[in-house]
Amino acid sequence: MKYVLTLAFSSLVASLLASTVYAAAPAPLHSGFDDNAPPYAMPKMDGTDEGMTIDMSNEIAKRLGRPITLAPMGFAALIPALQAGTFDMLSVPLMATTERSQAFLLTEGIWNADLSFLQPSGAAPITDYAQLKGKTIATNKGTAYEQWARAKTPQYGWTVESYGTLSDAAQAVQAGRAAAALLGTTTALFMAKHNPAVKVSDLQVKTGQYYAYAIPKRDPALRAQIDAAIECIKADGTAAKIYQKWVGVMPLAGSIEVTPQPGVGPVGFANYDPTPHQMTCH
Repeated sequence: MKYVLTLAFSSLVASLLASTVYAAAPAPLHSGFDDNAPPYAMPKMDGTDEGMTIDMSNEIAKRLGRPITLAPMGFAALIPALQAGTFDMLSVPLMATTERSQAFLLTEGIWNADLSFLQPSGAAPITDYAQLKGKTIATNKGTAYEQWARAKTPQYGWTVESYGTLSDAAQAVQAGRAAAALLGTTTALFMAKHNPAVKVSDLQVKTGQYYAYAIPKRDPALRAQIDAAIECIKADGTAAKIYQKWVGVMPLAGSIEVTPQPGVGPVGFANYDPTPHQMTCH
């Protein structure tokens, strides 16, 4: 009888310990992303995904001490999925806008949204807009790049041709159908790193805009935690290493890629919390 009671007691202790460990295990973060957005995210041959936002999201989860699941999804479906509670956050570089900052809780800026011209590697460097007068500029259809290029057509006298993908716009430059392709600076650097036939021009468009991550409005505590993690990732140089890994150059000193922002959230937009806080990094 004593042996039986001992076994029963041991089983009970083991069960309680297992329950305690299970209860103490941090809940995983569920995040969605668009895997057709190099260099931020793109599929690998083995069926997994890689890119800047994959590395950044994994690093954020590591700093929070939580596992993370990253689910690829078409861009158009991501925001409804976040609103429906499918995800805790979106690992999508969303340009911070007034509308988005009202609909979600945006983090502080992670990457800038500046624009650059991709040109043939053997061509004279583009240093002035006057060099593009009368030339054809390739862009990706439906993007902010296309909108900007078309809005500037009367001023700079170029012709804009839009393509279905970023790769097609870059190919137009290689094939001589366009003098340059207007892309996001990060994307242009990534393409030039992997294709010696093209280079990034010296002329860049400083938009003053940036990309952030989105968290549902129902979870301000999570937004504060993720924002704090991003600050630490910037402060200790990890963010710069991630950037260099994917585009081949270090971010500029003082840029949003390496500079923690004050408060919590996107400075100057809705749902920004300007309350000062002490940065605590582990």
